[in-house]
Amino acid sequence: MGNPTSHVRRSLSWGVIVGCFLLSMILLVLTTSYAASFPGFGLSLSGNSASAGAKTEEKLTSDHPDAKIKTGEKLQRKPLCDLTQRRADICDMEGDIRVHGNSSSVLFVTSSGLQESYRIQPHPRKGDHAALATVTEVTVRSTTAEEAPKCTTKSRVPAVIFSNGGYMFNFFHDISDALIPLYITSHRFDGEVQFLIRDMLPWWVEKFQPLLKGLSRYDIIDLNRDHEVRCYSHVIVGIIFHGDLYIDPTKSGGLTMLDYGAYLRKSLGLKRETAIKLANPDEEKKPRVLIVNRKGTRRFTNVDEIARMVEMSGFQAVVSEVHENKSLAEFAQVVNSCDVLLGLHGAGMTNLIFLPTNGILIQIVPLGRMEDVCWINYGAPAVRVKLHYLQYSIRAPESNLIDQFPKDDPVILDPKAVFEKQGSARWVSLYMHRQTVKLDVERFRSVLWHAREIFRQPWN
Repeated sequence: MGNPTSHVRRSLSWGVIVGCFLLSMILLVLTTSYAASFPGFGLSLSGNSASAGAKTEEKLTSDHPDAKIKTGEKLQRKPLCDLTQRRADICDMEGDIRVHGNSSSVLFVTSSGLQESYRIQPHPRKGDHAALATVTEVTVRSTTAEEAPKCTTKSRVPAVIFSNGGYMFNFFHDISDALIPLYITSHRFDGEVQFLIRDMLPWWVEKFQPLLKGLSRYDIIDLNRDHEVRCYSHVIVGIIFHGDLYIDPTKSGGLTMLDYGAYLRKSLGLKRETAIKLANPDEEKKPRVLIVNRKGTRRFTNVDEIARMVEMSGFQAVVSEVHENKSLAEFAQVVNSCDVLLGLHGAGMTNLIFLPTNGILIQIVPLGRMEDVCWINYGAPAVRVKLHYLQYSIRAPESNLIDQFPKDDPVILDPKAVFEKQGSARWVSLYMHRQTVKLDVERFRSVLWHAREIFRQPWN
């Protein structure tokens, strides 16, 4: 028979081992949560994870969560990259910087021996995996002069690196995700800056060339096809994002969307700064209303009838399709020549940025309980650039969905339930892709009357 004391000791030892093992397993289990939201329901179709986006190549130190310090010493300067912003990672570096397009590398030359390394997706849709799927990573890291590749060309002006990936086939995203952030980032250089574009789309550069030239006097570099080692003393990787169609003056040194409007007028040669003013009720002048008629989804099926009601209400109607064969400057001129922009919710509403000050945006809200998202996407931006904003929500009889579903179907009565029970893909298919609108022009007449009254009011 064994020693009972030894048996107890062995039991205790195994208990300690098992306990430690269980504790270790618990500590290794990490839980993450993902909440989606969609404006209008308190829900959204695409998530926005603040933690997703740039990735460091090695484990980061606790002293400097944004930089790996291999020597164990503390970093005396600020980290090369700021990963704390919700929508964009930004690396703003000054010193000896070498950009090697072929290897997607930006190298910061230092003699300190302290090394940092990041993988940045230079696009302001951080956390949006669908958008970032087409955005190539750029490696930003420190290196020594001995290890750095030799310069093949040197520039005396700063460089801004950004990507043409994401949703660049949509005008709203062209402006909100790229051109306004690019303006915020590069305006301070007054044209003395060079753009280096990753995932460059030649058609996009050609389309927006007047706006790009308004910010930079230098040739644009296609980083995907660049074989040079370009050396700069100041490089910014990524572009600064404040919000959709928004510039925050508290973060931009006082710059606002009104300044952006002035830049647009200058770059595109837009002549009108202010909308028409009607001095008295008998005024014969007619404000011009641009009716934006979409092709395909969310379009008007009675645009001629709408135009007649616009004319009967004391306006001059101009009907135009966003995708007509016009250049950006040509279509911007058409918008700027008008006093009112009228259309169904969609990317065409982004053209509000070309309207003269004190003009009016009239947004038609389709069936689908989209009132909040319509205000957030276009109503608030319109007010920020000193436009008046009118919003008209259609009723079920004005939507073609009433011909496809019973009047008491949730598709007609409760879009929120459709989203919650059938999913976002079904909601998008129904309300964004399958819906057309036959506007009730008699019901809409009161909106036009209100718009005309606005032009008779004193300006603020």
